[in-house]
Amino acid sequence: MYLALYRKYRPQTFSDVISQEHITTTLKNQLKNGQTSHAYLFTGSRGTGKTTCAKILAKAINCLSPKDGNPCLECDICRAVAEETPDIVEIDAASNTGVDNVRALKEEAVYTPLSCRYKVYIIDEVHMLSTAAFNALLKLIEEPPPHVVFIFATTEIHKVPATILSRCQRFDFRRIDIEDSKKRLLEIAEKEGMELDEEAAFLISRISDGGMRDALSLLDQCFAADSHVTEEIVRSCAGVSGSEHLFAIADAVIENDSSKAVTVLDGLVQRSKSAARLMEELIAHYRILMLLKAGADRSMLRISADEEQQYTIQNRKYSMESILRAISILTEALSGKNRSKNEQLTCEMCLIRLCMPVLDTDEKALSGRIDALERRISGISAAPAQSADGLAERVESLERTVKGLAMTSLQESLKSDIFNLSPDDFVPGSYSEEDEAPVSLADALAAVSPEPSEEENQETYIEEDIIPLPFEEPAAMQMPLPVPFEDDAPPAPPEPFAPAEEEAFPAEPVTMQPQTADETPTLQEVLSAPAEPAVQYNDDPDSEPWMKKKEEEEEASEEGYEPFREWKDIVDNLGFSAKMLFGETTALISEHTLMICGTEMQKTFAVTDYAEDIKAAVSRAIGRKVGIVAQKGEKRYDDNDNYVKDFLGYAKSQGVVIKEQ
Repeated sequence: MYLALYRKYRPQTFSDVISQEHITTTLKNQLKNGQTSHAYLFTGSRGTGKTTCAKILAKAINCLSPKDGNPCLECDICRAVAEETPDIVEIDAASNTGVDNVRALKEEAVYTPLSCRYKVYIIDEVHMLSTAAFNALLKLIEEPPPHVVFIFATTEIHKVPATILSRCQRFDFRRIDIEDSKKRLLEIAEKEGMELDEEAAFLISRISDGGMRDALSLLDQCFAADSHVTEEIVRSCAGVSGSEHLFAIADAVIENDSSKAVTVLDGLVQRSKSAARLMEELIAHYRILMLLKAGADRSMLRISADEEQQYTIQNRKYSMESILRAISILTEALSGKNRSKNEQLTCEMCLIRLCMPVLDTDEKALSGRIDALERRISGISAAPAQSADGLAERVESLERTVKGLAMTSLQESLKSDIFNLSPDDFVPGSYSEEDEAPVSLADALAAVSPEPSEEENQETYIEEDIIPLPFEEPAAMQMPLPVPFEDDAPPAPPEPFAPAEEEAFPAEPVTMQPQTADETPTLQEVLSAPAEPAVQYNDDPDSEPWMKKKEEEEEASEEGYEPFREWKDIVDNLGFSAKMLFGETTALISEHTLMICGTEMQKTFAVTDYAEDIKAAVSRAIGRKVGIVAQKGEKRYDDNDNYVKDFLGYAKSQGVVIKEQ
């Protein structure tokens, strides 16, 4: 059976492990000095050598004749470990997560090893253990039997409890360096009798992203395709294209050419290129541009010399704001691709947003648009200013240019809209036929919309100040017309006014209507006319004739009205007697009419004695004049309502104490 390259060429000693010298040196020194620990914790990304170093450490601890901290690989113990001796136990924590598995491990740990000096437990992906399993493991890790050594490996160190971390020696594995990985791949290709180009080895190392196992797996796949592995074969096997399409899309973005960008995408999709993979490559592409803009060198960028030259040329076209905006949009689209079933549509929308900054209103997009505007209309460099004075100069120059463009646009609009002339017909500085004076912009505006005179302003002010009321003024406000008399006789003296104390309520004023000449009575007819019967009052206020008249004149239905929410505040600002009288009332309002809702007595006083005070208070509250009417019907109290009690409670709340007797 064929053995995969990553298994066939797994390092057997610490000296074979690459890019982890800070760990292998420490472990060899511990072995040489006999200072090995009882518990180790190896953490790092995938394919960096955690499990490999754990197996090498297990062999080195039990080796009968170690060489400079490395296992000899020749003694019986080293051969037994290579053949999976029962004294070296590898446990997958993802399959043994429960507390019962840890209890079984504790029961087995008390037994001494069969052939080795130490019984080594290698627990891979230890972060997968449950909380109960970790708690059961604590005491065993802190004080294990003298013949037991624990080696834990994990890719997610943040999930391991702090109580476990404090009982172990922690070693952090780094990503495999591209140059080290490239050198290792070339050595393996030579041993296998295959031909591997340096550019292909470099591309494999970069695609593997610091994982040696991924690099060897990809190399194994390339060897199956062809014995001579080139860069094109690596791209074909890995499912990635060259970098030409990345530079083409980046150029289309900076040129705001969305058609070119989506055309490149369509060509890649037709060649079975994944849209999600393209967005990942674009993010990596813009990351390199960002680091170049920040001054990073080629070793940090992990690119070839030819690619560095291409990136440098394209980097001059971009500003840092534009690069950050592109990375932000690509990252957002890539994170949201799982919510969309159509990856190509998501990528197309992303590219269109990149090519059309006008669609974005965030800070990065606006900054990039300002840079592009400066380059196009002012010739100012897109590089950010190094000082506040330089930035202020750029802003002032941009403002002057934009102001000039705005004035030109305004003049063109006036020519076409106001004068109804085309731009070709307008000649700046032309003269009128009357006075042969140049027609200025101010004169043109004045001709279109002349300023009103003082009289027109006064009339407009008066018309706006007077608000028409939808109701008729009370009869008391109308002046009666004089009655004409025959033969120019003097008018009769008025009748004496009755004392106020003799009437329960003042008499309703009568409005005199104008009469024609034929219907005008003579003085004798007026004096000889029979007197009208006196109004009789009784104890029942509802049966009084004056009340019926008020109902006819002042009461109205509720149709077209809405609740007046400010009524309580207005009542509270009236005098004490008014607050006592109208405290239990409500009000409705239409556009210019206020309707009082309450008992007949409350409505009567509202439309008579307190009408002016209420009108003034309501006008101040809502900003317009209103009239007052009373609601039809009466608000009556039930027999169960204690009116006196409510009255005394309200008086007490206002600071007035009244005895109930």
